[in-house]
Amino acid sequence: MPKGIIKFHISFVEKAITKFGGLFLIHQFCQKLKLKRLLQRHVKFQQSHQQYYSSDLIIFILYYIIAGIFRIDNTRSLQFNGVFKKLLGVKTFPNPTTIRRFLHKLPAKAIRQIIKVHDLLQEKLFFIGCPQTSMIFDLDPTAITVYGKQIQRAKRGYDPKKRGRKCYCLILCFEDNHQEFWYGTLQSGNTNAITLAKGFTKKCKTKLSKPIKRIRIRADAGFYDGKFVKFLDEEGIIYTIEAQKSGVMQNIIHSLKYQPYRDGWEISKFTYQPFHWEKPHWFIVKRHPVPEKREDWTQLELNLTPIKGYLYRVLVTNLTTKPRHVWNFHHQRARGAEQNIKELKWNYPLTKIPTQSYTANIAYLQLLLFAFNIVNWFKRLCLPKELRYKTLQTIRQDFISIPARLIRSGDRNILKFPTAYPDQKLFCRVVKKIQNLKI
Repeated sequence: MPKGIIKFHISFVEKAITKFGGLFLIHQFCQKLKLKRLLQRHVKFQQSHQQYYSSDLIIFILYYIIAGIFRIDNTRSLQFNGVFKKLLGVKTFPNPTTIRRFLHKLPAKAIRQIIKVHDLLQEKLFFIGCPQTSMIFDLDPTAITVYGKQIQRAKRGYDPKKRGRKCYCLILCFEDNHQEFWYGTLQSGNTNAITLAKGFTKKCKTKLSKPIKRIRIRADAGFYDGKFVKFLDEEGIIYTIEAQKSGVMQNIIHSLKYQPYRDGWEISKFTYQPFHWEKPHWFIVKRHPVPEKREDWTQLELNLTPIKGYLYRVLVTNLTTKPRHVWNFHHQRARGAEQNIKELKWNYPLTKIPTQSYTANIAYLQLLLFAFNIVNWFKRLCLPKELRYKTLQTIRQDFISIPARLIRSGDRNILKFPTAYPDQKLFCRVVKKIQNLKI
């Protein structure tokens, strides 16, 4: 029977090893974007007792988010990561206290400047290889539960998973074609998304640098409001918005005639003028018999209230196409905003609020969403098509979390990876793709 090593010695002499060897790819990509130069040019924030430049700290935060370090305190492990230091060109890493102090001291003006750099890169990269004449925006509010006392602007609001706890309300917009984050705002937990809907939509529109012939919006019931629908009609924006089912509407949808749709659902349409709305609108409704066993309910159905033996979902829309096509269009939200929010909560530190300061948390959130788009740009521009919609966890596993050792041979820096790494050819193709990018 084979035996493993029985005796061995331990030494602590290596200065340039890392478990994040593949972060080299992200670093090369960011260099191609000239990210550091853009930050130096646009982010004008002078720190007292400056040991690190603001641009270096911003890039450091972006990198550790992408690497999968979810809490600021856990960045201590990078203190002895020699490769990481060489990549960033720093002698020592900022400790967790330095990072928190930086976030606390960032003024609103500097946060807007970081957002400007994000927007400049998005404007440059968005239309590469994919000219578009129409846009689809997916709008979705989500609750971010906070833990701890005295966290600024954290209020009790609608948090379906942690009822009664304080939270923030994060309102996000994602673009459908590339699945990019487009615009977002962090508000108190008791904020109603509809009160910000018009201004939020205007902000999304102002980011469009090129003429777009058609804008379509898909939103959940948090945006169901007569004034907002009127605004969208006046702006010529096509929309599908999940409707809230009032008592009158419940009577209407129960009396309709339905046609088969798919997966046991039936579909119909009707016109209806809700109370305080100025005119009637088209509504598309689909229903499904209530499953006999509770365990047969899908996650979506668990959020629906049965009405006379059926589960109903209703949309208000200004689309005039067939009802089934309207639902097919709206259903794509599941792979848009909803899936992206899951990605942000599971594979990014969206749920790990780092400070008690509201402004500092906004800064951190904007950097997190910046990191989300950097990864999306990297997947779209550098990886094969079959990997473009993989989660960050998969990208980390296959490309980033690879042990490596940095050596210098003559005048060359060489990053050495394990001989048994299975995706060597693909890794080299990605490196070449980054080098050949024309941005």
